Amino acid sequence: MMSELRIMAGVSALALVVGVVLWGRWQEQRQQRLARDLIPTSVHDPLLDEVSEVTVREEPKLGGNPASSDQGPVISAQAPDLRFEYDVVLRGHFTGNDVRRAIHQSRLMTQGLRWIGQHQGQWVDVTTQGAMSFEQCHALLPLVSRAGRISEARLTLFADEMRALASHLGATIEPGEMAQAVERAHQLDRFCEQVDIIVGINVHFSSIKSPLGSRLLKYLTQEGMVLGEDGGCHARAVDGQDRFTLIRQDGAPFLPLNLDHEPINAVTLLLEVVRVPDPVAVFREMFAVAERLALVLEGEVVDDQGERLGVRQCATIEKQLTQVMGTLEVQGIPPGSALARRFFS
Repeated sequence: MMSELRIMAGVSALALVVGVVLWGRWQEQRQQRLARDLIPTSVHDPLLDEVSEVTVREEPKLGGNPASSDQGPVISAQAPDLRFEYDVVLRGHFTGNDVRRAIHQSRLMTQGLRWIGQHQGQWVDVTTQGAMSFEQCHALLPLVSRAGRISEARLTLFADEMRALASHLGATIEPGEMAQAVERAHQLDRFCEQVDIIVGINVHFSSIKSPLGSRLLKYLTQEGMVLGEDGGCHARAVDGQDRFTLIRQDGAPFLPLNLDHEPINAVTLLLEVVRVPDPVAVFREMFAVAERLALVLEGEVVDDQGERLGVRQCATIEKQLTQVMGTLEVQGIPPGSALARRFFS
């Protein structure tokens, strides 16, 4: 009898160990899938979002051949703007497919470029017009982004890359004036620091009434917000651009695995002022959502100091936003424009 009990106990222990191991592997695989979902893998150029439905170009990959691109509808592109871009001109006789092939062969590392040329007096994205012939192509590099301003060393490296690419095309290059580009980059960087403002509104919940993540997201869905791959909730315009975002105040992403078990103590609604066409209107919309959220889930709308945020404080913020909008307009970077989204991406 004791022998049978020992055998049964051993079998039960073995089953428990196997179950724990399988559970651990399942959890590990689930977390890996979640992590992959939360890390965006696509790269695109926001400046082209308003003028083209195709990506700027395929990044070169080791091995294989670049995909061919037959000439399709001529899609217009924005003309070079030397206030904000460094221009290297390639001169010769080549097609869009030739440029794509040269990008592939030269192992070009610089990203975020625009490749444009003129066709019948119209600016077009060269890399999307496979069979179209060009006598010159402009490779345009932004002088400033949120990663910082371009340096002279970086411009020199870019020009060297263009020389290597031109050799594959049998073309010559005409680099822009580097000293002037570096000075413009310095000026733009200082300007961007002044206007790159993110406005936040916090909603705090009491420790005993903090809603579960599932309940919070259910309400946000009713407000028209969607959970993004970055783990934040987004209010988006018809064209898919973000109007404002809601995140957990502790910075953790909303993970489906935890929504039914983890209470949310506080959230923050964020508005990137330069990236929306009418920051004042979007701020009012964001504040209204915060107030409704606090009312339904028994929270309180506060500022970064934990002070109650009301109509009077919002009026002051709206005045500041109006001033920022005016500054952007004067500099030729309207808020919410493709140019603004390119700089502040």
